[in-house]
Amino acid sequence: MHIFKLPDLGEGLPEAEIVEWFIKPGDVVTADQLMVSMETAKAIVEIPCPENATVVKLYGESGDIIHTGDPLVEFLEEGAVFASKVEEKPKSAPVKASTSVVGELHTTEGKLKETAQSVSGNSIGVKATPAVRALAHRYHIDLAIVTPSGPHSTVTASDVERVVKIFADVGELVPLKGVRRSMAKAMTQAHAEVVPVTLHDDADITTWFAQGDITVRIIRAMALACETEPTLNAWYDSHAIGRRIIKPMHLGLAVDTQDGLFVPVIRDAQNYSPHEMRDKINTLKELVSQRKIVADDLRGNTITLSNFGSMVGKYANPIVMPPTVAILGTGRLFQQLGYAKSGGNKSGDNSGDIVEHTLLPLSLTFDHRSITGGEAARFLAVLMVDLALDS
Repeated sequence: MHIFKLPDLGEGLPEAEIVEWFIKPGDVVTADQLMVSMETAKAIVEIPCPENATVVKLYGESGDIIHTGDPLVEFLEEGAVFASKVEEKPKSAPVKASTSVVGELHTTEGKLKETAQSVSGNSIGVKATPAVRALAHRYHIDLAIVTPSGPHSTVTASDVERVVKIFADVGELVPLKGVRRSMAKAMTQAHAEVVPVTLHDDADITTWFAQGDITVRIIRAMALACETEPTLNAWYDSHAIGRRIIKPMHLGLAVDTQDGLFVPVIRDAQNYSPHEMRDKINTLKELVSQRKIVADDLRGNTITLSNFGSMVGKYANPIVMPPTVAILGTGRLFQQLGYAKSGGNKSGDNSGDIVEHTLLPLSLTFDHRSITGGEAARFLAVLMVDLALDS
């Protein structure tokens, strides 16, 4: 017998979710035969069999999360005989079933002793009798979330029943998996570490927006702003309390999908021509939609762009993901009356004609541990000037 453990899938991620098994216990498999598909926060990876062998046991079903290094499949070496044995267990006295939550709980060893006690784990510090704990276990209730009403803050059966009813009303808990699970962890890390500040302003793109590629123009402006104020194109190390200012702009482009948020990276984005940039964006979005993007294309960004305005919303407070220190969010375009930028009116009045301007809302969030308000403001000013140019 030998156990195959979930290997490091090359993405530095601690876990993966079983999507589909291609084998079952009793199968005789060959080396490199597809064994299972696993979903990580980055991609869906198919794992082949490591050798010629017979499958004895699968450690998990579709939807289960397996940690790197944990058992995945148990094999019997080639040539050995596989026997499926059913372990016989001594018959126990039948337990009377009850559909009521309230009632006296029994085990084959007799009635549980009714003494309130605290245990370790999720219910650490929670006082409840063994019967109440058994009741909570039966209904998959974490006692730590139950408000006690008994004497000396003891959780009672009625307290558990109340939570059971609440959960029945609101529906089943659906665990976050894959991309959404990774996103939840990343947001928790960002909330715990980053000291965010957001600047809002509007860029006037009237002169070119009708014929221009807005995303490509924004990326060009970001590259220029990073060149002028490089402190925003950086990584911050919260343990060393230091930063690394990075010369090339490796742009993370937030892409929304049904599976969750992906941030593919455009390396050396400052070197692309407009046509090359559009082709690159289209290619990355297609790879993301098909879940075929490689792990290396989803890490290493130095600054991020989120174009949430393509859906709805003018302004936001985008989340800075460590170790980066800045993210630019662009909102929904809107029109506003204002003076013409040049030419004035026929009478020669310096105020100019009243015309309709197209404005692009900008939301720049930066990590105030690494960046000053002045540095962020200068970055945003350069960005806005470039976006206002005719071409």
